[in-house]
Amino acid sequence: MNEIPPTALDHEAFQRVWQRVMPQDRADCPFTLEPLAVSAPVPIQSPAAEPLPVPIQSPPPTCLGLASQGQLPQLEELLGLTMDCARIYRALERRWGRRNRRGLLSTLADGKTRQVRRLSAAHFLISGREYTFTPTPIPADRTLALALRERFQAEQQAAALLLSAAQSTSDPCLTELYRSLAEENQAHASLLRTHLETM
Repeated sequence: MNEIPPTALDHEAFQRVWQRVMPQDRADCPFTLEPLAVSAPVPIQSPAAEPLPVPIQSPPPTCLGLASQGQLPQLEELLGLTMDCARIYRALERRWGRRNRRGLLSTLADGKTRQVRRLSAAHFLISGREYTFTPTPIPADRTLALALRERFQAEQQAAALLLSAAQSTSDPCLTELYRSLAEENQAHASLLRTHLETM
């Protein structure tokens, strides 16, 4: 059976029939004779295309990354000095170890080896390559006291260089590393001084 769609009904015909059946509007009647409000058809909108995400341009890392490559010459200089110092302490330990009952030279050599590892790791993280070390000749034919005096001065100089490097770099990780190593070198200088005072 064919049904008539609601929109095809004649509104005037409905009003005539309604007035015959219900001649007076009643307050309790749910129906009224007001004309139907015909709403305009809502145009079908295609879903708005979502904007493409804008790629975030992140700045290069400032901690031991490409931005710190300009710091490599200074880092390599400090690394070379620290490696030389570690070699000198090992040589002194081999030569004077029996007279060094308290293990000072071994302690200092181990400390310098740890410093070398920390500086080497920073160098590798920045450059992606290992540092090539060119050793310098180790001075010989000195008394232990003169050798320790030289090491005392070298530790103080290294601490000053590290503090200067910490102030000149913009890399926060290098700044922290240099300050930490400067404190260690100052502690090494104090150990050497105490040792010389009791010799």
